[in-house]
Amino acid sequence: CMWAGMAVAERMGDYLRARDAAAVVAYAEDLELDMAHATLDMPTSCAVYKAQLAAYLLLRDLDAARFLWKRLPPASKAADAELAAVWAVGKCMWTGDRAGAIRACGGAGAAWSELLAPPMEQLRAALRAHVVALVGASYSAIAIADASAMLDLPHDGVLALAAEHGWAVVTAQPGQPAGSGGGTLQPKPLAKADGARQDLGIGQLAQLTHLIAQLD
Repeated sequence: CMWAGMAVAERMGDYLRARDAAAVVAYAEDLELDMAHATLDMPTSCAVYKAQLAAYLLLRDLDAARFLWKRLPPASKAADAELAAVWAVGKCMWTGDRAGAIRACGGAGAAWSELLAPPMEQLRAALRAHVVALVGASYSAIAIADASAMLDLPHDGVLALAAEHGWAVVTAQPGQPAGSGGGTLQPKPLAKADGARQDLGIGQLAQLTHLIAQLD
């Protein structure tokens, strides 16, 4: 068979480990065009759909991700709970809920399968980096608790991120240790690769407004 189940699964795994989302999409779409899912066993078919969905999210192709979710066979959705878990991330991204998307990706200990762990960790990091850029470009001060909620990071994790980007930390009260809770950050815009200031465009301002509204 041209699309042997084991070979398909191995190819998908190779692409995901290589962080080649475009290759995942091209391969998965070829499978669909050749109607190969009818020849695959259910676990392999679901694995392809999961990888395809995760790859669309990595590529920020939310229209394609949403359309894939809508056309997935009900039997596939019922057979593999991870499909719904991946789409839970996509749904948050679709509605602009980046904080929710980061949470839905899960942390380092999230129970993703071996196939999906690499792309979901990659997606979580990319979403968090985007929020960091938004905060850095738009806030002169932000409560550590609010940054923690936006980034789905514990207090100490926010402090580590602030140190990484050179953001000042102001404690809630004089003499209070920075890691004891409370306090604010003084973000600054991230530098682009060429050293230029990274400012917000109109679309990014709208994203930030949506993000802030979710914290109110």
